[in-house]
Amino acid sequence: MKQVFTKKEFDHELAEAGDRLVAVDFTADWCTKTCDVSRRLNDVMFQYEFSEVVFLQVDVDDNEVKFSLIHRKHNMTQDTPPFCNVDLLPTIQFYRYGRKVAEIYEDSMDQLQAVLRLHR
Repeated sequence: MKQVFTKKEFDHELAEAGDRLVAVDFTADWCTKTCDVSRRLNDVMFQYEFSEVVFLQVDVDDNEVKFSLIHRKHNMTQDTPPFCNVDLLPTIQFYRYGRKVAEIYEDSMDQLQAVLRLHR
């Protein structure tokens, strides 16, 4: 899974993907659920040909990319211009032709499989 560190990289990856589905895994080191989801997503990634789905990972804390993230439990607020509107972790967003086509929250591998089947 390729890590993306800047908005420029993010935009470039979406453009390069063209008509392929792009799955973006938003993570944070302090969120144990995102670590679990990332491990499972890595397993799922190998079920799909790389020509079908592009898998990206974005760490919302260690990143130049500007995300809207409010996590009250950790008293964490970033007042940055949102472009992905990530309000909850874990979040996986799906893009095609540079536009968001689906989004799932929490730890739902059933939803993940359903979205991948629907949009591939």
